[in-house]
Amino acid sequence: MRIHPIVYGLLVLIVFFGIILGFQSAGIWSISGKVDASGKAIQPSAADVETIKGWMTLEQISTTYNVPLPELLNQFGLPLDTLSSTAIKDLENDLFSSEVLKTWLVSRSLPITSVPTSPMVTPPIDIVSPTPESNNIVIPESTEHVAPEKTVTGSTTFQDILDWGVTIETIQSVIKEDMPAPSIVIKDYITGKGLAFSEVKNLLQVEVDQVK
Repeated sequence: MRIHPIVYGLLVLIVFFGIILGFQSAGIWSISGKVDASGKAIQPSAADVETIKGWMTLEQISTTYNVPLPELLNQFGLPLDTLSSTAIKDLENDLFSSEVLKTWLVSRSLPITSVPTSPMVTPPIDIVSPTPESNNIVIPESTEHVAPEKTVTGSTTFQDILDWGVTIETIQSVIKEDMPAPSIVIKDYITGKGLAFSEVKNLLQVEVDQVK
């Protein structure tokens, strides 16, 4: 008996889909990728973030990787009222995706290491016991030079000269200029004019000594 080609094609399709439907009803076949052969929902692996799929929900991620849902939402700026049953792919935007989520979960699980610091070692201090000779050590007095009173130096101001009794007219005749502000240091003023301070200093000292 010869079977018509159309009938033969229908029989092949019926057998093919019949097998698939039979395996699905028996819990052996799954084409969605979301459940295993027993019909149980596939969960991501806590040891491998690459098992995360876009159709997985926030609840699955939160449970598997021990991440509080509020922390997860806040990390990526997602609305805080987002349902835990929402799939990752439904929330993807410029700042959030399954790949970005994987990277963050890996960084979050990395142990925090601290750089060991070397203990501070204090060098030993040699303690020298006093000897009879050391008790008789004479500390020399300071050799810092102190200029005699009313002596023109590099820090003397025009006001100092006036206080020592030299008149403004005398000062002006020495520097051959109108006297500047009394608070100005004489050396700074003279050297600023391009003159030798030593010469003016000696002339002013003569006038100061005459006042004495």
